[in-house]
Amino acid sequence: MAARIVTRGVILRALEGNMRKCKKFWPVRSRTFRSLLVVAGVFLLTTALAPKANAQNVLIYFNFEDATIGGPFDPAADLVGAPDFNPGGGIQASTLTTNLVTTGAVAGTLINRTLGDSDIANPGVAMGLRTTPADNGHWIQFGLNATAFSNMSLSFAVNSAGNGFNSVQLSYSITPGHPDPSFVVVGSQPILSGGGFNILTFVVPPAVNGQSDVVLRLTFTGGTSMGNNLQTIIDNIQLTGVPEPTTVAGGLLGVLGLCWHQRRRLIRSVRWRRA
Repeated sequence: MAARIVTRGVILRALEGNMRKCKKFWPVRSRTFRSLLVVAGVFLLTTALAPKANAQNVLIYFNFEDATIGGPFDPAADLVGAPDFNPGGGIQASTLTTNLVTTGAVAGTLINRTLGDSDIANPGVAMGLRTTPADNGHWIQFGLNATAFSNMSLSFAVNSAGNGFNSVQLSYSITPGHPDPSFVVVGSQPILSGGGFNILTFVVPPAVNGQSDVVLRLTFTGGTSMGNNLQTIIDNIQLTGVPEPTTVAGGLLGVLGLCWHQRRRLIRSVRWRRA
């Protein structure tokens, strides 16, 4: 016969007719197990999002479409969000600057456009460069924040006709705010003459990874034209990169931590009201 708690007699009289209920406590082992489940959930979410985190993201994208052929080129990067709302735009705002004497907006190309680029004009608008010997050594450049990115690459479509530029060099600076910023040369590539647009791609070195203030510069040489036309054309400049895994994991931990904190506050609130 199962034992029962006596609710009458000496014990009940001693308690003045009130039998207190024992408080329930989660066993230490149970609480430890629940904590392990939370940690396991974090790792599962991180693993689930890893393929997306390893994909190349468009950081900065210049498609030059917000310009009129014959006028000045469009120096603003196209964005996923405001003000462009271009699904194929980049996630960072930036401005293309140059010390070239003569530039302009010319007919462009669809080559090297991003997936989802909503500016679907064909051939679109590009940036034309004057290429006289006096223009050799001049550059175009833009800034970025690479704090949360690595494995970056820079690509663009280029077409050089006649006696246009025949070489381009990539360099970078991580001290652009300095009165005399230094630029580190990454490498150079030939620009083929004639035959239409080609894609040139540079791998951005690891030294740029994690830097908050970076400038990438493209320097052009080899021009021998008389300056009557904009002989070299640049279009659809893309800078892509991979988000750092710590950024993804940190975001997940932050969200889970907030949810856990809110859960505990809700439980305390319910217990207080019941009391």
